[in-house]
Parts: sequence; structure tokens; C-alpha cells
Amino acid sequence: MPGTTKDIPSKLEALREQIRHHEYRYFVLDSPEISDFDFDKLVEQLKKLETEHPEFITPDSPTQRVGGKPREGVVKTAHSSPMLSLDNTYNEEELRGWERRVHELSGRKEVDYVCELKLDGMSLALIYEDGRLVRGLTRGDGTIGEDVTLNIRTVRTIPLSIPKEKLKKAGIPADFEVRGELLMPLAAFKKMNEEREAKGLSLFANPRNATAGTVRQLDASITARRRLDFFPYMMLRNGRTYFDRHSRTLDALSDAGFKVNQSRKLAKNMEEVWVFIQQWEGKRESLPYEIDGIVVKVDRTSLQNELGFTGKAPRWAIAYKYAARAGVTQIEGIRVQVGRTGKLTPVAELAPVAIGGTTVRNATLHNMDEIERLGVKIGDWVQVERGGDVIPKVAKVIEDQAHPRGTKIFHMPETCPICETKIVKTNRSCILPPATL
Repeated sequence: MPGTTKDIPSKLEALREQIRHHEYRYFVLDSPEISDFDFDKLVEQLKKLETEHPEFITPDSPTQRVGGKPREGVVKTAHSSPMLSLDNTYNEEELRGWERRVHELSGRKEVDYVCELKLDGMSLALIYEDGRLVRGLTRGDGTIGEDVTLNIRTVRTIPLSIPKEKLKKAGIPADFEVRGELLMPLAAFKKMNEEREAKGLSLFANPRNATAGTVRQLDASITARRRLDFFPYMMLRNGRTYFDRHSRTLDALSDAGFKVNQSRKLAKNMEEVWVFIQQWEGKRESLPYEIDGIVVKVDRTSLQNELGFTGKAPRWAIAYKYAARAGVTQIEGIRVQVGRTGKLTPVAELAPVAIGGTTVRNATLHNMDEIERLGVKIGDWVQVERGGDVIPKVAKVIEDQAHPRGTKIFHMPETCPICETKIVKTNRSCILPPATL
């Protein structure tokens, strides 16, 4: 039909906007309006139309989150301004000491603070030009980061483009930089490790290490499968903070469509800050991701500029670190657990120990390689760590006068403890023959 081709770009853009809307509802707001099936149909419709008219494909199309050949190596790029780490504090006295220095250096008696969850992931800088994502950089050494643009484009909570009208409404210029935390939710971490274990691959120790390993993959399709999440905490223009208040920055980023963490508070004084810190120490188990503390920042940008920086950290911000969720207990025995894939996993049976408000009686030892690496014996005193939905694990053996070593060495059985079938040993694992499953 005459004129049909002219309609294609507008049809494509309308379909892209519809998909972006549903991505935002699902991945950012966690409030989908349509089923996964209907969403997949929209994406397939877009793919089909773009395949028929490749000349109209745009870099920010939802179909282009994963694309191109795997990277051949690491490219490093300088940051617009240093990405500095934060100084840490571990108790109320140290936190009050930081507050006192803020008052002394600023000469102010009343200071507003913003409290945010300290997400346990990795820092990331996103550069937007004309509302479109053009570059993603890791923190690196703080001055120069690794270019991971292809990988972070696969993260559904990172907008590939933001309409000018939306940016204008949020008060954000067309060219800007967003810094935030990239992390792996606990459910995704657990699933990934289960899949790796079933394949006899080594396991990631924690979600933070898994995130760092995932974003540095040379093949972006691997990053896409691991379902990372991004939470922004800063916005810059030409390397400088753009808004007059940090709280306003977070609100503007949320208005622009970013997944700003809603668990934050604008506090009028340190008493309100301390209440927030205590509240979240008790609630951290309920979160779908790991946190290791609370970040406290002076709200006013002008005051941040007055306070300035030390050699390595801003004076206007501090990280209050929670105690590690770990405990010391004794291994009373080691049993073998048979998984649905037939894989046999050694599990330490522990003297009950309270960790993070939960009594732990069992901890995974993963496989014989891990047992040998740790040097675990039955009767050993060990440090056990846990986090959220992650299965408790034996982190290390404790050896001192108060914690003598065990003497009984564990050996994997020759036959299945359930059906007595002879076990097949691979490089890392012990499994049942496929015919028995």
C-alpha cells in the first residue's frame, strides 16, 4: 500500500514506548500491568517489525539491550570527577564524632542529613548525552574506570533513553551523569549458584563478587541472563553535583524513571539518623538484596562543597557499617544431601548458633574441593556466615587455644545415602549416574 513505509517509524516508536512503559512498571515499580506472556508478545512484535525494516532500528530500542559481538578486551576511560570511597564508622560514638566535625567545620548548629541503605554491590557511572545512554564505567581506581557499556545495557533498571519531556519535568538536563550501585538480588544469586553447582563449576562467594564478575564478562548475553539491578545515588553535570540538595537529586532521578531506593530518609538531626540506622539493622533480613550498613550524607550541596574532601573521601558523608552476619560454632557432623540433579553436597551439622536473629544448625560445604581448601574436619570450630536467602556457609576454620581442632576426616561416600547407588566422581563433584535419576 502507498504510504505504508512512511508509517513504520511512528509505529516502531509507539511500540517501543509501550514496551518501555511495561519495563518500567515491572522492573522499577515492581507493579506490572500485563502478564509476562503479553509482554513477550509485544517484544516479538517489535523484533519482527525491526527485522523487516532494519533501517529504522535505533540504538535505544528495547531489542538492542543485548547485541553485537563479545568484547575483545578491557577499555579504560577517565571519570568526569573522582569516584571516591566513603570513610566507615562502626558505632554510635564514632558516628557522633563525625557529626561533631561537620558542625565544627561548617560553623552550623542545624544540619539536615539524608540516610540511605548501603547496598552491597559495585559502583557504576552512567553517562547520558541528549537523554541517551552512551557509556557505563566501573569505579576502577576512582580516577579511571573500565568501560562496560555493552554489559550494563542489559540491565533492565537502567534506561537506555529518557524522553526530553520527562527529563524537563524532572529538572534534569539532556546531558548528565548518574552514579549508583549495581547489584545482584539474592534470588538471582541463589539461582545462578545452583546452576553453576549443577554444572560442576566453582561458586561465587557472595552477591557482590558475583556482580563484579558478571559485569566484566566479555559476552554481554551472559550478563543479561544474570538479572542485575541498578540503584542510583548521585547525579552530576560536567563532573559536579547538579541540584542544590541531595534529597532533591534522588527525587528527580526517580521522576526521570530510575529505580531510586525508596528506603531512605531526610533527617533533621543525628537522633533521627540513629533511629533509622537501628530500624534497618533489624529489618535487613527482609530485603531482597544485601546491605552492609547505612550511608549518611549532608543534604545541602553548598554545605557539601564547604566541607570538601580528605585525600580519599568526602567529609560530608559517612558509612555506618553493620556488624557482619557471622557466628562461631562447632561442626558436630557432616551429612550428604542429594539434590534434584543427583549432585551430592556435603552439609555441616552445627551446634546451634544465632546469626542475624536466626538460629543456624546447618551450613553448606559445597563440595570436596571446598572441604579440602578450608581443611575442615568433624569437631572443628568454624566461622559461619549467612545473608538473606543465601544458604549459610562455612567461611573458615577457627584454630586457637579456646577452639581446638577436630580430628575426624570426612570422606564422601561410595554409594548414595538414599538409594545406595554407586556414585560417579567428576572433577569437582560427586553425582548419581543419570540412569538412576
